[in-house]
Amino acid sequence: MAIRLLSTDFDGTLIGHQPDARTAVSLGDALKDLRERGAIWAVNTGRQLWFALEGLELAHLPHDPDYVLTSEKDIFHRVEEGSWEAFGDWNARMEERTVALFSRARDVFTAIENMVEREDGIEVLYEESRMAGLMTADTATMDRAVDLIRAASTAVPEFSFNRNDVWMRFAHREIHKGSSLGELARLLGIDAAEVLAVGDHHNDIPMLDGSAAGMVACPSNAVDEVKRVVRKAGGYVSPHPWGEGVADAIRHFAKIN
Repeated sequence: MAIRLLSTDFDGTLIGHQPDARTAVSLGDALKDLRERGAIWAVNTGRQLWFALEGLELAHLPHDPDYVLTSEKDIFHRVEEGSWEAFGDWNARMEERTVALFSRARDVFTAIENMVEREDGIEVLYEESRMAGLMTADTATMDRAVDLIRAASTAVPEFSFNRNDVWMRFAHREIHKGSSLGELARLLGIDAAEVLAVGDHHNDIPMLDGSAAGMVACPSNAVDEVKRVVRKAGGYVSPHPWGEGVADAIRHFAKIN
């Protein structure tokens, strides 16, 4: 099956976690080869749009992606060099669902605020004055935060979160990287079997479980749970890290020597 749409996570997948991280040369070559074959490339990231574009510029990739899926829910497409706009009405609809959910989850947010007051090493993250997520000093603290939020949200089952190590974004249970990737493929008229998704961390799992992409992969630096999900979906775990692992996955599924 030819790759018609490539969806890649950014941090920990296209690049390492160093502040000055750049992409691997092999990845640049693989992306150029895919473009020549007519494939579309989307970066699917937890970053907000401005932060994603900043990272892409620093990464020194051979060309911009055709689409950027941001905040694990929004879809933007490039209309001209350096200019991006919402693709379809998905962003507006997901924002409405998020606002409605958060208004029903006031008790959950109260429990989160109480936890932040009790525990050191937890920082609340805001987006446009709205409590959007958490960042913790270490994974053990985040693990405790996860347990508390799961317990506090039992009365609001739609309330969930997308986690990446010590970072977390609050979300509707049905809004994540997989759902936004599925919508992008639908808008483009691309079957899931023709989609390759590559990621490394917990928040990438919804696009790596086989539901939104028929081809899934992860680099060698992926967390163990991601590797298990990818293998279960019949995907490919590369022996190479970061961008080299993405390039390897592209070669594997595109059958490029």
